[in-house]
Amino acid sequence: MKKKFVMFLMTVMLSFSAVCFASYGTDLDAEAKAVDQFFAGTDYKKAAAVMDADLAKNLTADKYKEMFASMEKDLGKLVQKDLRVYQVFPDGHILRYAAKFEKASQMEIDAVFKNVGGKLLMMDFRVLDPNAQAPAANQAEKK
Repeated sequence: MKKKFVMFLMTVMLSFSAVCFASYGTDLDAEAKAVDQFFAGTDYKKAAAVMDADLAKNLTADKYKEMFASMEKDLGKLVQKDLRVYQVFPDGHILRYAAKFEKASQMEIDAVFKNVGGKLLMMDFRVLDPNAQAPAANQAEKK
């Protein structure tokens, strides 16, 4: 009888922890889809649908096309991206990806989302080389 009770208790505890770990699943899926739409770089209307109003105002359709033309020239096409970090804050989330482009094998993509009336919208993003040094550090090395 004790063994059955212990097994039942263990099952309940494991089930509860599994439910707790999956609590951000729907938000993460929606944000990952938004990142995919945004970084496809082909349809501004789809990208604007997942952007915050301030980001959409600053990143017009022409700037969006220009940005992806510049990225394709400098980095090539996005080959692969893997989610590495998912940070949760009371008013939003940050997704950090390890990315590979045709001309750059190791890059980082960060996408920042905020909760606006129950809907998660991208408020900022960046693509950077994690191995790049800051300009001040480069100046110090030259001296």
